[in-house]
Amino acid sequence: MRKRKTVGVPVQVYNLGSPAGTQMNFERDELWSRMDAEMGKKAVSLPVFLVNPNQMDMLYPREYRRALDPERIRPLLQEEVEREARERERNPERRREPQEGEQDLFDRLKRYEEEGWLKYSRAVAVGLYLRMGRHNQQFRNQVLQQGDPNVRTAEAENAFLSHQAPAIFLCCERIVDRASRLGIPHHLVMDKVYYHELGHAIMDTLPDGAPNPYLESWGRTVEESLANAIAYRCFEGKQALWVQRLIQDQPAEYLGYAAAGQLLAKHMFLVNVKFLRDWYREWRREYGWYWWHRVEYALDMLERGEWHPEVARTLTEFFRHLPLPLTPVRWNGRIDSQNITEWKTFKRKAALPKSWEAEAWKDFAMHLLIEGVS
Repeated sequence: MRKRKTVGVPVQVYNLGSPAGTQMNFERDELWSRMDAEMGKKAVSLPVFLVNPNQMDMLYPREYRRALDPERIRPLLQEEVEREARERERNPERRREPQEGEQDLFDRLKRYEEEGWLKYSRAVAVGLYLRMGRHNQQFRNQVLQQGDPNVRTAEAENAFLSHQAPAIFLCCERIVDRASRLGIPHHLVMDKVYYHELGHAIMDTLPDGAPNPYLESWGRTVEESLANAIAYRCFEGKQALWVQRLIQDQPAEYLGYAAAGQLLAKHMFLVNVKFLRDWYREWRREYGWYWWHRVEYALDMLERGEWHPEVARTLTEFFRHLPLPLTPVRWNGRIDSQNITEWKTFKRKAALPKSWEAEAWKDFAMHLLIEGVS
């Protein structure tokens, strides 16, 4: 009888010098069975490099080394909520325009980013999705020199030195340390971090040379919250609760994963607001003055090209539960999935962004921060 050939790991995994990397098990069926088709497609095309803390700190881009401490920014967010409430009460028909020279919320948050990084660097630099083409051979050799040669193979070295496309890096020592401190299996932490980085890969639609919204705190908030939403929905039951516990110890930008599924970031109603207004008027007799006034106001705002969370929240709450005819918005789908699609589209055309779109995403990021930190 012929011996059946063992099926190997469906991705390429290389240890660049992490002793703890020997504990990472990529052959578990559970790791792969949780993925949907889109995640699986990215997973099989991206190599995974296992690295130690020194290597991860070298690889982590300097321009990404920023974070917001939830405790430090919570008072500022509360002030913003109260100010917006006062403005809506004073003038509910118009969105408040910033005064000349006035800093917006995200400009004011910048002063906390360096301090936040010092506190959260180890929690953030545990995984990394990186376009490898930016690094020359000299830098790569320096990264390899920081690894333990006893666990690094020639195959891993060659793969790292020659790879020019995107890749995922996992800091195994930090994964094991995090799991040990919480008293949970390190495989659960590894899976969550891996799925999160695959989320970044899914959302990597930015053209070469285009302005990167991730370099802005509002863009980082949207991207990291959506990446956590992608990772979180892979888990169920007790494991999902442990993942929430893991997220709880991350910076403020990562905490909006649940809020990402509550509010549509940018309504595609703009494609045909007149159609939706006509359709809604057929239904408004079924609903009281409260909904009629709110929806009419929201549609008026969209027609004027104005967007803010209250407009999106009104339309999300109302239209998602009604029997809409065929429209560009798939209301039976997950709201966070629609937001991920919209974010990918926005980044894809970021070289020529429309100003109102960037403002809409800034408002959405504010919503994610307020809901995530509260």
